[in-house]
Amino acid sequence: MEQIALELLLLILAFSLDLLIGEPPLLLHPVIWFARILEAFKRAFSAIERRSNAVQFFYGLIAVLTVLSFAFVLSIVPLPQPLMFAWHLYLLFSSISIKSMIQHAENCLHTNFDPAEVQKIVSRDTAKLNEPQLRSAVIESTAENYVDGVLSPLFYFSIFGVAGAVVYRAINLCDSMIGYRRHYEYFGKFAARLDDAANYIPARIALIFFEFFRRGAFSYGLKNKVKLNGCTISAMSYVLGVKLEKPGHYSLPGRDARDEDVLKAIKIFRRVSFLALLFACLISTVRMFLLPLIPIRL
Repeated sequence: MEQIALELLLLILAFSLDLLIGEPPLLLHPVIWFARILEAFKRAFSAIERRSNAVQFFYGLIAVLTVLSFAFVLSIVPLPQPLMFAWHLYLLFSSISIKSMIQHAENCLHTNFDPAEVQKIVSRDTAKLNEPQLRSAVIESTAENYVDGVLSPLFYFSIFGVAGAVVYRAINLCDSMIGYRRHYEYFGKFAARLDDAANYIPARIALIFFEFFRRGAFSYGLKNKVKLNGCTISAMSYVLGVKLEKPGHYSLPGRDARDEDVLKAIKIFRRVSFLALLFACLISTVRMFLLPLIPIRL
């Protein structure tokens, strides 16, 4: 029971710290450490970018595994209590991203959706977007980042502990840096596929929470997902009744998004984040309770 209480305390404190503080200072942020390792591999990529696709893929595989290994080592650093608890709290806190997403979305709203501000949270060229498309981009990012920055790290923590959350965050970082087509097509393919696999279950669990806001969100999100794990984008479109589109890629039916829709999306993001916390607490409790009951076979 004491171990269960400590794990739940860790979850609640990490979640609360993110709501109060947001992201840690950049120099002290584990995600920045992961990015610097991957940047070193990216700088050396020029030496092999003319090589075969197989060589590029293998190089990307080594790069990602190096980052993930470092992330795992961070989570198992042996420290005495209470330093171990404090260190794990910091790692879990830095794996969650709620307040920063809300701040980015609100900044877009307050700047009347300045393309430069919206560009900070999406990869598409915002200079080519009209006003409804800029609002759509913010809503889509909010919906998608619910899985990347909240539910997935909490889900993997609830199953594998701190190592699960930190390694997941490293996977997501690798995908965001090299997991896209064009220049890093084969170099980033392993990162992209691993991120798809890691988010597959959490993205679908998320639909259960959207069902609380409008009946039918679960089935709509599954049926109309805009990409493999884009379920929450479709669910958000359905709940708000707005058109969400990425020009040249997908377009979900509905009316053009208004400012109040962005505010509603932020409110939904907050509420489903609390549902993710409750879900993670439940899974952690079940896991910790069942572990002593599972017979160990040598």
